[in-house]
Amino acid sequence: MPCLANDRQQQGFTLLEVLVVVFIVGVIATMFTLAVGVAGGVDRELRQETERLETLIHLALEDSTFQARELGIRFYPQSYEFSVWSRGQIADPTDDTWIQIEDEVLAPRKLNKSFGFELEIEGRSVVLENSAKDVEKSYRPQIFIFSSGDISDAFVVRIRDR
Repeated sequence: MPCLANDRQQQGFTLLEVLVVVFIVGVIATMFTLAVGVAGGVDRELRQETERLETLIHLALEDSTFQARELGIRFYPQSYEFSVWSRGQIADPTDDTWIQIEDEVLAPRKLNKSFGFELEIEGRSVVLENSAKDVEKSYRPQIFIFSSGDISDAFVVRIRDR
């Protein structure tokens, strides 16, 4: 029985066919991962901003307690800032003012343009001014952090996607 090379039946796949299939599956998996990563980017950024704000509030609470000074937080539609109560001279109590904190940690911060704040104090929605210039003459924080470790009122801050 002579055996001819053309009469052999192929069993299985060649190495080239297997490599092509693995490459195609890899490309599809990469595209899916990138698509999910891009869609999850907004959620991830919102979560980061929320965690940053929460951490800064806790840090301000500790700073206020350790340094025995009164702090405040003021929110704007797309930013927030911390301020410190500056007591004036004993002879002139009207000189007491709130001064914006300029250090690296509690410096004013802005949100991404696609995000915005909503603030509720004691269950009531607060209308946020557009900038510090709107409240310059009578600047006053919306949230007070006392040196005793207390916070002025129950408040809820929401960071929303516009």
